[in-house]
Amino acid sequence: MPVLAWMAVERLAVPGGHVVWSMTKQQGPDSVRAILNDLGWNLDRRRAGRSVRLYGEAPATAALPPPRTFTADLGRRSGVGLAADYGVFSPDRLDDGTALLLDIALREPPVSRVADIGVGYGALAIGLVLNGVAPSAVGTDVDAIALWLSERNARSSSVPLELALTSNPMAAPPTSLTVANVPTHIDAAETAAFMASLVERARHGRLLIVVHASLEGRYVRYLSSHGPLQRHPGPAHVVLELGSSVGIESRA
Repeated sequence: MPVLAWMAVERLAVPGGHVVWSMTKQQGPDSVRAILNDLGWNLDRRRAGRSVRLYGEAPATAALPPPRTFTADLGRRSGVGLAADYGVFSPDRLDDGTALLLDIALREPPVSRVADIGVGYGALAIGLVLNGVAPSAVGTDVDAIALWLSERNARSSSVPLELALTSNPMAAPPTSLTVANVPTHIDAAETAAFMASLVERARHGRLLIVVHASLEGRYVRYLSSHGPLQRHPGPAHVVLELGSSVGIESRA
């Protein structure tokens, strides 16, 4: 809410303009109203069918609260500061799947550029560049806030990172190495399209994806018919590698 309130004041509303916040009853309009009141808003509450709307004039100014940060060891680089807040995935630590994927990707030979599909706040892409796997990276995500944090984190670590707000993995330019922490909350049709795009990226180079071990079979189906597939198991996740020169096998 603080981020949306700041955006409404600084980027959307004209001076003296009115703003309407619309939500369902289940989204807690009274709590939202209380948060906004603390941020300088004075809002009236009205019902509109199944929705609740909060009406009011935007404050003259708004401050964007600084995001929370934590430090993480990314390969050989220790204590890397990462801003992670505003509802992004794993805001307090490097999640286990990303940590495993980073570990496996750091074993890859150097490439000219790496693509991180679903870059989040940038830990994986930044870690790969800081450890010399590639001199620069490109990242895509569907979450604009995550991309803003990723840009901030990359700049803080002096990492060249080009970002794109898109759900299409092929929107990023072809790279010799593509990594992805696969989203498991999307539906079957979206998953099929997403995986098909990752397979297409693998035609230009190596693909490494990480999924929870319990879901491995689902994603092997999408990859195994497109070339040699290698698996790198971890305690709870597995990294699947498309583009190796051997058949399906395990490597710890």
